[in-house]
Amino acid sequence: MRTEVLTRPESEVTGPGPAPETTRWHPATRILFRFGYVSVGLGMAGTWLLHALLRTLGLSLETVTAIDKWTTLYPLTEWLGTTLFGIRVDYTVTGSGDTAAKWLAAFTVILVAVPVTAVWSVLDRRRTHYVRLVVLFRLLLRFALVSALLLYGMIKILPTQMSFNLERLVEPYGHMSPMAVLWAQSALSEPYEIALGAAEVTAGLLLIVPLTAGLGSVLAVLVALQVVLVNLTFDVPVKLFALQILLYALVLAAPDLVRIVRALLGHDVPARTPQRTTPRGDRILVGAQVLLGLWLLVATTVEAYDGWHTYGSARPKSPLYGIWDVTEYSIAGEQVPALVDFRAPTEGKPPGATERFRRIIFDIPQGMTAQRLDDSIVSFPARIDTDQHTITLSRDTAHQWKLATFGYVHAQPGRLILEGTLGGRPVRMRLDQVDLDRFPAVARGFHWVQATPYYR
Repeated sequence: MRTEVLTRPESEVTGPGPAPETTRWHPATRILFRFGYVSVGLGMAGTWLLHALLRTLGLSLETVTAIDKWTTLYPLTEWLGTTLFGIRVDYTVTGSGDTAAKWLAAFTVILVAVPVTAVWSVLDRRRTHYVRLVVLFRLLLRFALVSALLLYGMIKILPTQMSFNLERLVEPYGHMSPMAVLWAQSALSEPYEIALGAAEVTAGLLLIVPLTAGLGSVLAVLVALQVVLVNLTFDVPVKLFALQILLYALVLAAPDLVRIVRALLGHDVPARTPQRTTPRGDRILVGAQVLLGLWLLVATTVEAYDGWHTYGSARPKSPLYGIWDVTEYSIAGEQVPALVDFRAPTEGKPPGATERFRRIIFDIPQGMTAQRLDDSIVSFPARIDTDQHTITLSRDTAHQWKLATFGYVHAQPGRLILEGTLGGRPVRMRLDQVDLDRFPAVARGFHWVQATPYYR
């Protein structure tokens, strides 16, 4: 039994060379390949790779978004959305990969691929195989997969995708969405997040080099399966793209998975017959693939590094960083007790649950988060002036619509006094800083030896 199970055939590196005259595909196989090449190869993997390369060239987000809109065949997509589904297609970038526009774009690509495949099949009906075109198809899938794995892997190795937020320590578990639970538990352990990213980056790097691309594609299947699983079970809005990534990996790994299964069952696994062009052509094509892979690696590393320092775990902290209990709260000189009345506030009754703050959280420099008496969380764009000792809260990040202005004083270590106006009323708050070591989630640490399970 031969052992070359996970090496990529030379034909994927250099092109298959002249195909044997006896090569003849079944008609159904030819039709399926044409459909897959148009829909999966050009319509999905090709457009993703195009966008990834455009981002590395430093084009503005607006330009990339405009190109993205055109590659979704948006006039047809909009017509299908209105006619078939009765919805208006919105191309606004929201951070979700599962918007109606994304799903409709994928549906449109598949729909358009049907007549294109039919016309191609009629015009090219005499061709018996597409051995050469398979090489280009697999190359397209490989580098679309490389760009995705390197991007998502690097923003985990430099913890950015799941970054730790102070508010999660005081937000009730039941108030969090499934995605927020997943993000919080992943961010709580940076080594775990880094390990997830390392698996993705390793698969991506192996896919770059033709000799190890087979091993990379098998590892990519395992990585993609895990991503699809958590996206589906925790309602992460990247389900469509995760399924596409899994599809690319399965197509690439299929020959090697078959060989692995045959080897495990005790069958002989013959070595592939390399098909070359010329030695010089081999070197040029392999070099081009390695250079493209290195370009994507450098670009994704730079992007991840910038994100890590902007909104990842290496981001700047607020000058008032911490969780603060609101121990005193007064409006117009009248003390407001920390009592909850879940009904609408009326004359002579305590304020409603959303009328008084229970805690103030300062995490990022440009924001402030407040926890109300009903434990709900509300965040505000904030501007903290450490010279004037003022805090300005607004509705917008440009601070054109101001909500509140406070002056703050450090009455003593671990205590702040905030005085100002909120909603047009004079408000005074006393804040006492919470010791973060009281939260086992961040203070417990790691223990090799434990007398009993620490579960609380």
